[in-house]
Amino acid sequence: MAPAQLVHVDKEKKRIQSILTFAADLEAQLPAVASSRTPGTLLSELEKHIASFPKGSSPAAASRCEEIDTAGTTLWNLCTRLLRGHEPDSPKDSPVILVTARVLAFLLLNHAYQNGDKAAGDILRMMKVGIKAAKSSLKRKDTHLSVRVLEKVAQYEEALKLPQQNLPLDDVEDRERLCAEYFVLRTALAWHQKQFDVAEHMYTRSRSSERVFDPHTAESLADILYEMGKDLLETQQYSMAVKWLERAYEALESQELDRLSINASELRISIIQSSVKALLGLKDDSSLGKARNLVDLLQNETGDKLVVLLLKLELLTASTRETFDSNSYSDVLQRMTRIMSLSDTSFKLIMFHILKLNDKSPSLACKALEDLMRLRILNMDKDDWVEKVLVTRLWMSVTHRDSPEALSSLEEFFIMVASNLLWKHIESNYAQTQYDIAGKWCRLAMHQIFEKSGELNMARLSRKLLLCALARKDISSAREIFGSMSAVSQNEPMTRFLMYKIALRSGDHELASESLHIISSSSKEDPTLLYACCLDAREVGNKTTMLAALQLVLEKHDYGAPKIIHLPSLLRITIGLTESLLDKSKDVEILVDADAIIEKLCKLFEGAVTSIRKTPPSGQGTNVLWSIPELNWYSKNSYNLALKHISTWPLRSSLRMLTCCVAFIDYYPKDINEQIAEDLSLRKMFCVFSAGTALVVLARGEDNKEQSMQDYLSLRKHVSSFDELLQDKLEKLEEGPAQDLLQKLSVLLAFDFEAACQLKAWVNLPAVVGRAEICKNMHVYELMADCVLNAKTPTQVLVSTLKNIINQAWCLESMDGTMLARYMRCLFQVALSDNVEIAEQLLDQVQQHADEAQHTEQPYPTAELDWIASKAFNHAVDLYCGGQDIDCKNWASKALNIAHYCADNGALERLFQTKYAVLKFDA
Repeated sequence: MAPAQLVHVDKEKKRIQSILTFAADLEAQLPAVASSRTPGTLLSELEKHIASFPKGSSPAAASRCEEIDTAGTTLWNLCTRLLRGHEPDSPKDSPVILVTARVLAFLLLNHAYQNGDKAAGDILRMMKVGIKAAKSSLKRKDTHLSVRVLEKVAQYEEALKLPQQNLPLDDVEDRERLCAEYFVLRTALAWHQKQFDVAEHMYTRSRSSERVFDPHTAESLADILYEMGKDLLETQQYSMAVKWLERAYEALESQELDRLSINASELRISIIQSSVKALLGLKDDSSLGKARNLVDLLQNETGDKLVVLLLKLELLTASTRETFDSNSYSDVLQRMTRIMSLSDTSFKLIMFHILKLNDKSPSLACKALEDLMRLRILNMDKDDWVEKVLVTRLWMSVTHRDSPEALSSLEEFFIMVASNLLWKHIESNYAQTQYDIAGKWCRLAMHQIFEKSGELNMARLSRKLLLCALARKDISSAREIFGSMSAVSQNEPMTRFLMYKIALRSGDHELASESLHIISSSSKEDPTLLYACCLDAREVGNKTTMLAALQLVLEKHDYGAPKIIHLPSLLRITIGLTESLLDKSKDVEILVDADAIIEKLCKLFEGAVTSIRKTPPSGQGTNVLWSIPELNWYSKNSYNLALKHISTWPLRSSLRMLTCCVAFIDYYPKDINEQIAEDLSLRKMFCVFSAGTALVVLARGEDNKEQSMQDYLSLRKHVSSFDELLQDKLEKLEEGPAQDLLQKLSVLLAFDFEAACQLKAWVNLPAVVGRAEICKNMHVYELMADCVLNAKTPTQVLVSTLKNIINQAWCLESMDGTMLARYMRCLFQVALSDNVEIAEQLLDQVQQHADEAQHTEQPYPTAELDWIASKAFNHAVDLYCGGQDIDCKNWASKALNIAHYCADNGALERLFQTKYAVLKFDA
């Protein structure tokens, strides 16, 4: 190698080493310098290194490509990480040293690429890095750095035109996208350099059909074109601005909106906003029409955003041959008043437009100003704005022609403002517990000069006076204030709530009750005030009034509650209060009140049942309305109340309680603990038994026949329920509990038999008698027999049923022979007059019973045998007289057989034999 070349190589090596050393120092200092935003001399050194950076290939760099690439990559990644902390706010405000350091990082990477192997994939990587570096420079309008970077990127673009071997399909798409983005940047650069013909050419190349625009590239192009159009708009080059802004809009519209970034929406709005301003600047009808269409489009997409409303105002004030539309202008101002966030800037903006409207339509401008004051400013702590609006409103009135309407409007406005300012002062004093001062300000605000502030304002001030009097515990003053209010104001819910509080504290129960009912009738849906009444009554310790308020809440919602209220808790509290009043009523012996309280208790528990039936079972969990603990409380309390007061309450009320208890038990989840399930089953059986006994008493004593039949019908359902429950658990029970439950079943079956008779359900009687077999209880058969004999039973039914009862009872060890014999006699008597064949069969049955009983401790009663035998023999004689010899012989024979068992030493049998012997039968 020639000496000159050696010197050059040595010089290049030193230059490269110098750059690498600086890159390392820059990497160390960059975080602190970027945060302080005061680069000092570091930035100038960086710019010098960029300006003197080696160009082209270098033999000295060939051996250090990897080291150079590593240094560039490290510096690039650091800059990217630091820029993330600044770019979200505004990319243009990114620290200049980070943007410049990015360029140095790119030059290092480029130098390593040029002097390295130049792999196919690396060129795409370099182009991506170059485009990012150029974009950062362009955003800061640094054309010098942008040119330096894009010169290198241009080489990559040219290289990519050449056939690329083994380039994957994804990389082919990346190549197309990167080339398109490169021309987008070249367009922006040409525009910054004021080379509009070059910008036009580069834009055309970027939009070539051969280029594939992905959403990111399209958004980038739209952003650059928008910046170009906006700068042209600022320099009042309206025609050029319209062209470039239209191109920006088309770039975004060519993409699917849902694939664009979040910022694309704001960019699109900004493009449309600038386009409208540029079109209005052209001042021709065609451009005005296009501007109007764009504003309508934006309004349809975004609604009443402030930017849309401001554009509408600009449209309305645009110079055209049309008459100024004051109403539309006023309408836009009204919408601005309601939606815009007020700050010093926005306040000045809306005041400017109101004054602009004042030049065209003073009346509408006055209304817009009044609405601004009433709707927004008076609700804010902005005294200087209030002063500004008042002065402006007065100036608007005095600078235009006087009229009674204008003066009246001005007077009302000033009264409204004064009333609101006074109200703020009243609220401030009240909040500071300065009740006397607040009350005096209230009376000042109610002066006759403020009468035009309206009835609502006067009512509000009166209520504040009531609050002050209440806070001072000045009950007499509160009553005077209430008396001075109009009838309408007195019956407003809030007024009545305050009087309710005053009535509680003064012991005026009549006023408290009246206020409660007015609040309830006025608050159609929202029970908030009624809940407040409950809380206030609890605070005062007035249980009676608190209960009345809770009752009104429940009645308003048909013993339900809004979703925000936990109904079981509300009902539980109400039940507890009602029970305490019930105990109190017993002490003072107020029977009428006690009945009313009992009725309320029943309704409360029934309300819980109604709620349960409307709520589908959903297991257990935090969101379950009727949880197991709630069901435990309601089932136990309804059961205890019913049993505790069953002898003192109206029987139908006790029945309602028992019915509720059964409903609560039925709602328990099916998968509960087995022991708990057994306990609940027993409790349900006791409830059903008690309800059954209550129903039979009610049915017997009910004068209304239809109600009596309903009670009997309900009784039968209860008996069936008890029987089913007993059958399920009988085998699991010990002897004592089992016998107790069987005893209860026998009682219920007797009632069931009675109910079937009363309901004339004759077909069910055999089944009822059959179900009694398991009870092994003689008394139940006696009750059934007495019942069927006393009922107006068809003879056939009577005979078959009584026979069935006797047969069942005869099998019992504890049978009462005397009673059964009496029933047999009754049965025989009925059968003899209605069905002789059955009567004849009964004779055999009597003989059988007599034969079985003759050697027992309870032989068949002789008197009963004597009566039946005599009756049978007399019937035989009647048959003889009627010429029915065969039947006569049968009956006589049976009578003799029965007489044989009479304990009379055979006297009756011998008598019958003697009489039978004298009878002459045909041969």
